[in-house]
Amino acid sequence: MANSTQINDNFVVETPTDKATYGMVRMLASYFSKMPKCPSDIKWGTLHGHFLASLNDKKNPLLQGEVVRLRALKSIPAKNLKAMRSYKKLVAIKS
Repeated sequence: MANSTQINDNFVVETPTDKATYGMVRMLASYFSKMPKCPSDIKWGTLHGHFLASLNDKKNPLLQGEVVRLRALKSIPAKNLKAMRSYKKLVAIKS
């Protein structure tokens, strides 16, 4: 079978209440970073770090159902953008 570049957009989760996986975080970062509406100051690494921090949160970890909900959006939610930008400013102040 030859390499195929087809994109499978039928992302389905069997148990939406389970904790998301690392692969889902990578997929979510790639999905948002390649969108035309992705802001120029937000890169793949920023998205990956933000969603990885959400995944590792002890009190409210990123769930598989949330990943599906985020994948259905046409742009990065404002709440997430605000959190990413404020963290980038904090890091810039410290260095």
